[in-house]
Amino acid sequence: MFDAITSDPALLVLLIVVAGGLGVAFGPKVGLLGLLGAGPDRAVLESGEAGEATVLEVRDSAIRINKRPLLQLLLEVRIPGRAPYQARVSKQLPPHSSTATWGPGLRVLVKADPKQPQRVVITGFAMTAPASAPSLPADPVRAMEDLKRMVDGGLITEREYEAKKAEILGRL
Repeated sequence: MFDAITSDPALLVLLIVVAGGLGVAFGPKVGLLGLLGAGPDRAVLESGEAGEATVLEVRDSAIRINKRPLLQLLLEVRIPGRAPYQARVSKQLPPHSSTATWGPGLRVLVKADPKQPQRVVITGFAMTAPASAPSLPADPVRAMEDLKRMVDGGLITEREYEAKKAEILGRL
């Protein structure tokens, strides 16, 4: 059947138009993006209220997508101008990250739907500025090992890793 569709260009175009029309007619919640769960998250990312959350609880849902676990997180969400509240979020474990990274106490940046505050999307990790200049470890080998663990755990970006690595190597 697939060969019959792909061998007839008019039928293929008709199929694409109908599929695209369904997505437009029924919106992202029913179209292909809705089936994949991307439509509602995209809307929250574009127009949601920014805030911060603390992970209170982490559960492995036993679902794997591309061999990466889907985690169920209980968050305490803090949006400026609102009282703190709890929300449950599903989050696929990012590549090069471990479940240990996503433990209770982890602070994350979020966006929440203003009309449905329980719809929360995690946008990144919350970084805290140190009260004073951080003291750098005297042992550069230890500092490099710590840095490598942070990038492997998804706590810092590759760019931040390279900048710090250059700084440590520059002190030698």
